[in-house]
Amino acid sequence: AVGYAGRRDMFTMFIVLSLCSHFAQSIHFDLAGRTTKCLGEEVERNDLVVAKFRSMDGKALTVTVTDKAGTTLFTKTETKGKFTTTASSNGILRTCFFNTDALQTTVEFEVKRGLGAKDYTGIAKKDSLKPIELELLRLEDIINYIQLEFQRMEANEAQQVAINNSTNSRVFWMSIFSMLCVVGINAAQIYFLMMYFKDKRFKNA
Repeated sequence: AVGYAGRRDMFTMFIVLSLCSHFAQSIHFDLAGRTTKCLGEEVERNDLVVAKFRSMDGKALTVTVTDKAGTTLFTKTETKGKFTTTASSNGILRTCFFNTDALQTTVEFEVKRGLGAKDYTGIAKKDSLKPIELELLRLEDIINYIQLEFQRMEANEAQQVAINNSTNSRVFWMSIFSMLCVVGINAAQIYFLMMYFKDKRFKNA
């Protein structure tokens, strides 16, 4: 079995590989005229999300972004655009595309979240950072993100253990209750059988 240290190492490798891909996802899909298609992105609380969209043949799209509570975070009708939001809680960030034209269009959608959404080039220009300073800032953010992911993983494990313990406790007491019911039923059957034979013997006397 893989120990916790081993799982941490594998998880660290997974995080680093994910960071190398900048948490970016780019997809293309066809959208029929006057129809809606929705996509969901799993986000963590305080995640920065930056997304770009465009109709590849210039048709107007109505794009609406909502959080898991159904609150509208962004809505706009245009042929191409961009939105930025910060997740207020864990859950699914839902992006819906409505094709306002009667003809089909192809939609390009790119979404980045977490560190992948952070504009390091803009930060370097704004704060006049040297390349080495920018890399140190990026490395610091990566370390902080990995630590945060470990904390989330440990919290999820603790929650799972608590759920398992609670489930085991319920199963134990349910088993005890079931056994008592079986014992009670058997005792009642024995009692009624004894009374039956006693009454029968009394009548035959």
